[in-house]
Amino acid sequence: MLLLKRGCKGEGENMKTWQRMFDQKMEWEKPNDTWSLTVEDNLSPRNPERRWHLYQQRKAFARFQCSCCTRHWPSAQVLILFHMHLDRSQRQGQVKMRVYGQKCKKCHGAKFETPTFSQENIERILDKLVLKVREKCYRESIANRDLADPVVEEDVGGPHDTTRCEACALGICYLKIQPYSSSYGFVRPTSPAAASQPGQQNPISFGNKTPFSFISHTPRSYLVSSSEGTQIPTLPLSR
Repeated sequence: MLLLKRGCKGEGENMKTWQRMFDQKMEWEKPNDTWSLTVEDNLSPRNPERRWHLYQQRKAFARFQCSCCTRHWPSAQVLILFHMHLDRSQRQGQVKMRVYGQKCKKCHGAKFETPTFSQENIERILDKLVLKVREKCYRESIANRDLADPVVEEDVGGPHDTTRCEACALGICYLKIQPYSSSYGFVRPTSPAAASQPGQQNPISFGNKTPFSFISHTPRSYLVSSSEGTQIPTLPLSR
């Protein structure tokens, strides 16, 4: 089952959503094995347990909200770490995950907040995770590895703020050691009507903050283009 931080508001719904999606995908791919997904706050990419495999989901889009001032901001550079292991003799698999947070830039002494993901991006993140489980734990050769990246649901502005990123503080964020570049290009809808038609979705949150609602947009409304390696002009710091 999926475990979240104690005291998290909406924790039950978070558990059900992530667990339901993960269970469905793993049952479809590996119906004879049992898999579990847990969240661990102290998970690290350094020195994993023996026979455990690592996978990092980079550049995931999510929204943050400060637990002090309630300010919220988007980020397209959220890092998620996964550890995975399959016990073939018991036909049981485990996945541990950690979502790295960001700090509010306006609050003195702010803590690292954990983000909120749209259901569509949870789906895409789990699709990539299941593919990695098949590759690393089952040693499958995957012919079609071209899965959709997480959707950038709104413009995030300038370069990644490394001074307020938890992964950067721990020295594991790739943007900390590389010149900033973006693989996402956000394109606004062609008309105001295009942005107003998609329906409301409830937020899926990892944090211990008050949930807030937002509109999720389909890929037809927001187009994501690739510009890997292209330098962008320096803008005021954002997420």
